[in-house]
Amino acid sequence: MSKTFLRFRDVHEYGGQLPVYQIDESGGVSQFGILQPILDGYYYEPHTSESPQMYRSLPWFIQDMRPDGFMGRAFARNMHPELGLPERLEDWSDNHLLVALARRGEDCIGDLIVGEEALERYSQSVRENAPPIAARERDTSYPRMATAAMEGKPVGSLAGGEQPKFTAVVERNGSSVNVLVKFSPMMDTPGGRRWADLLICEHLALETIRSAGLPAAKSTLHIAGGRTFLEVERFDRVGRFGRIPINSIGVVDDEFFGYRDNWMNMADRLESSRMVSPHDADVLRWLSAFGEMIANTDMHLGNASLILEDLFKPAFSLAPAYDMLPMRYRPRDGEVTSPQFSPPVVASVSRWEGALQHALQFWEAAAHDERITSDFRKICAANRELLCGAASGPHIVS
Repeated sequence: MSKTFLRFRDVHEYGGQLPVYQIDESGGVSQFGILQPILDGYYYEPHTSESPQMYRSLPWFIQDMRPDGFMGRAFARNMHPELGLPERLEDWSDNHLLVALARRGEDCIGDLIVGEEALERYSQSVRENAPPIAARERDTSYPRMATAAMEGKPVGSLAGGEQPKFTAVVERNGSSVNVLVKFSPMMDTPGGRRWADLLICEHLALETIRSAGLPAAKSTLHIAGGRTFLEVERFDRVGRFGRIPINSIGVVDDEFFGYRDNWMNMADRLESSRMVSPHDADVLRWLSAFGEMIANTDMHLGNASLILEDLFKPAFSLAPAYDMLPMRYRPRDGEVTSPQFSPPVVASVSRWEGALQHALQFWEAAAHDERITSDFRKICAANRELLCGAASGPHIVS
């Protein structure tokens, strides 16, 4: 459709168009395109020779910037009077999201910034260049930041997910590193101890994945102020200000396929469409198998991501693994339970067999890690035996 015949509309005080900027790995800014609301969707003009595109809702490569989860709800509660937006995220339209991004979207997931005001806020943060949190300060800073988060004022960028968290910039080996910090409730309650156990298990699972030679987010554990903190290096950031384009596989599936089922099937779709390499598709399948074997019941399509390499093919590489832990054992409504683990039937293909050996390695490490409560270590030891039994039984031949 010719642009001449499109019916454009205004978004609050921003008029009929919003510039979109991209932050590169050194922190530099370049024009990415122009986003223009139209009567029945959005018209996007890339800052390249590629053709403009029309979308019924906000373009897929912007969708992961949407505030979500623990930090997103707090953002909506805190900012709705100033921005004139609904207090509840579930009441936001795409127009509401655009206003939030244009005014306070300078530090979202990925590498894009929408609007001049958000870009100016990013530029101000570069000019101010606040010092990172030193290693010796973590034990005092993290409990204070956790308290602020639980009071509804989480610090940092709009990371998604339901687990209480904040983001920070820390000093490591003389460099600034962007991290996401998950934290347990106070550990003087059963629920707090269980979440502490699970965060330790997440750290062990990420280490196990890396020991298999596969990419996983780097993590560090801190126990301070009566809580356990899992500090995870952000793979959508480079140094203090650099950024990398990240999209969840859920957003990619919504735009190009529309199934929202599971990682295994999504790996097949991505490979058959040549959006990722066969190797990356196999890694996603491996991670799916490993997650099943460590009782991760939360492998939805927002918990795996892709690094955008070409917007117009489109083409991606698989991002490092994250959010990998035995979520089967998370507290429910404050109650700690120990549901029976039912190991999956192992297929007799190499990715399952490799994932099996590393899942056994994970349960073994968790069963002997003294930072984990004795009760949960017993569960981990029992799960290793159950998985061993499943491994010695019949296999699916594929």
